[in-house]
Parts: sequence; C-alpha cells; structure tokens
Amino acid sequence: MRTNRKTARKAAAPVAPRKKKNAFMNRDKEGHGNKIWIDPDALSVECAICFTPFEAEVFMCKNGHAACAKCCVRINRKCWCCGKPIGDMRCRPLENVLAEMNTHCRFSKYGCTEVVKYIDKSRHEEACPRAPSGCPVDGCTYRGLLLYKHLLDEHSDAVVSVANNLPATTTTLLSLHKSAPFRVLVLERATDAGEGEGSVFLLLNGGGVLSGRSLSLVRLGAGDVEFGYKMEVRGSEPGVLSLEGTAPRVRELEGFEAKMFLFVPDASWAPTDRVSVSIRIG
Repeated sequence: MRTNRKTARKAAAPVAPRKKKNAFMNRDKEGHGNKIWIDPDALSVECAICFTPFEAEVFMCKNGHAACAKCCVRINRKCWCCGKPIGDMRCRPLENVLAEMNTHCRFSKYGCTEVVKYIDKSRHEEACPRAPSGCPVDGCTYRGLLLYKHLLDEHSDAVVSVANNLPATTTTLLSLHKSAPFRVLVLERATDAGEGEGSVFLLLNGGGVLSGRSLSLVRLGAGDVEFGYKMEVRGSEPGVLSLEGTAPRVRELEGFEAKMFLFVPDASWAPTDRVSVSIRIG
C-alpha cells in the first residue's frame, strides 16, 4: 500500500511540548525573553519542607535537593530527602531564575494590582492592604475585606464596640469568662479619618502559662496604622493588674503567639470564673 508523502511527513513531525500554566515569558519585538512570570498559585518554586515560596537564598545538598535557609536550620542541616548535609552549598542557578521571576499578588481577586518579584512575594502579601480577613466568630465562614461591617451586621451581639477619639481617661468595661478564648472588639472609625471602616481587635485569653491565663490584644486585618492600648484587670483578689503596649497586627490566629501579655493568676478568676477588664485603644 502506497503511503501519501504529506501524510507520512505530518505523522513523523515531533509533537510540540505543552506549555506549563504556572510560568511564561514575555517577549520583545525581536522574540527575546525579557520578563519571566509565574502564576501566583504555582507550587514548583517553593520549599519542599515549609511550603512557602523560595526567597533570595536557596541551599541544596550534593544530590540537588533544595531547601530554604530557615528550614536548613530547622532540620539540623541534614537533608530532608537523602540525609546528606545541607546548608553550605547555594543553588545559584535557581537563585538567578528566582531573581528574574515576576508574579501578581495572590490577593488580586480582592483588588490588589501589584506586580512583585517572586522572591518578595511573601513580604508583600504579609502587608498587602487588599488581603481578606476571616471572621473570628466560631462557625462563621466569612472571609473578605469588610470584616468590620460584617461583624456589626451579622454578630452585633458577640462584639464589644469601642468608641474612638475619646478622652484618655475614658475606657470600655467588659466581663471576660475564664473559658472564653477571646472577645471581639470593634473600634469605631475616627471622626476625622474620612471615608473608611473601623478596626477589629481581639482580646485574647490564652493558656500556655502555669496557674493562670494570659491576656493580650491583637488587631485583625491590614493597615499600617499602629494602635496603642491600655488594659486593666480586676478580679476577686485586691488590686489591679495592668498592661500597656501597641497591638500587633495579625491576619490569622493560627500559629500566633503573643510576645507581650498580662498574666492573670487563677486566684483572680475565682469564684465565678470571671474578671472585669477595662480597656482603652488609641
């Protein structure tokens, strides 16, 4: 049987490889690559141990297994895959590629239009003003940019409203049960701040200390404005416990450990398992 030459030539032609969806290169008019882009959700250039994007320094063992600097210390400089020493040898080719990679912020669907270097991705997203916040109320699945409004609309009975621009002597008083992991505080928008929402804080009632509880204050969500605070605790024991500081900003409570807290001994909670907390923010 005779074979058509055109058909045979077409059948013998090599199949072009599929382009990966997680990275692509822009080309100039002459066809030369000038920018390397990577999808914000790509998994191919992240540390295999901590699953966070690689930054400027990448280390490898002699078998080529890569890890970030922090993980090299975390695993005692013993390769997670083959057991060989890791942490002395840099993976320069990968570092050079990473330095040329650009990406969009993973919060682009919430309105962020920033284009950042891949090695700066984590730092940018940590401070991105368009990062959504999850609702802290147990059982609620809300996640978005309007947390303050959501709390007032949907959980008004579970939050404590704190007025802004008050005299320094004015505080908000609330009761805290020993078993409650936190209380939600919403700070009203300052009257001279123009358009915008108020801020959301959590009064954390943590464990991790012997013979008592640890109280601390954190701010939920984005924003560069710092808020000072002062809290005072009165329990069944005579006297007042107090703490002053600046509320740290957090996106998620998971993994957060307060560096500054007020220790409230068990004796202060007896016999009702409650204490009275007065707090001033701003």
